[in-house]
Amino acid sequence: MSKQFTKKDIRRLSYRWSWNRSLAWNYEKMMTAGYMTTMLPVIDKLYQDDPEGRKKAFETHSVFFNCEPNLTNIILGMDIAIEEEMGAEGLETVAGIKASLMGPFAGIGDTLFTSVLATIFGSIAVTTALEGSYFGIILWEIWLFFVMFGLRPYLMQLGYTQGIKLVTTLSGKLNQITQAASVLGIMVVGSMVASLVKVNFGTLTIMGTEFDLQTKLFDAIMPKFGAVLVVALCYWVLGKIGMKSSRLILMIMALAILCSFLGVLVP
Repeated sequence: MSKQFTKKDIRRLSYRWSWNRSLAWNYEKMMTAGYMTTMLPVIDKLYQDDPEGRKKAFETHSVFFNCEPNLTNIILGMDIAIEEEMGAEGLETVAGIKASLMGPFAGIGDTLFTSVLATIFGSIAVTTALEGSYFGIILWEIWLFFVMFGLRPYLMQLGYTQGIKLVTTLSGKLNQITQAASVLGIMVVGSMVASLVKVNFGTLTIMGTEFDLQTKLFDAIMPKFGAVLVVALCYWVLGKIGMKSSRLILMIMALAILCSFLGVLVP
């Protein structure tokens, strides 16, 4: 069967997904509405003479879906290819692919794009900004535009051209990819903590004797121990009910001011 969707069509669908994916996000079905509205032009084209197939397609794309936004482009491309080739008969295959891939792809995508790449480009932006340079923020914007207009359409085109063959190719490798990406993400986050989080403890006077907390205690335990301690505390607090990142930032600011006033922390 000849392809009914051109590269231009796939690119537009990718942009449509980038725009729609979070417009109707909710705690019940998360990205379902965004996925279904992205597929509307595909459904209109493939099922214009098949009302029953159209109804079944809407039902299939109305079930729960939540995945990493960038790698979802691959799933969407595979979905389009399968429905184009098999019609309504392929919807059960589509449902199985969505259910089986959204978990592994979420793990890989969140680690790769959020923990690794976003951290790298964000670190460059922050570091250069502290030095008074605009290079970092420009590089950050270039990265965002590349993801939107270059990477996502490419991933959807990859899923569309490879179709179900991509599942066979990736079968048995998703766990290894996820683990490798997780290890890389932890390394990047650890490097960022050591280079960007600055925590210097001051000197305490105990019974007339000065005790340098930084050199005598924390540096002896582990260099950058203060940074690790603060980050670990933040991760622990964020897991508590009712805690938000904005509230945590205010708490850290207040704690830093108090500890600086008491001499526990120094510049």
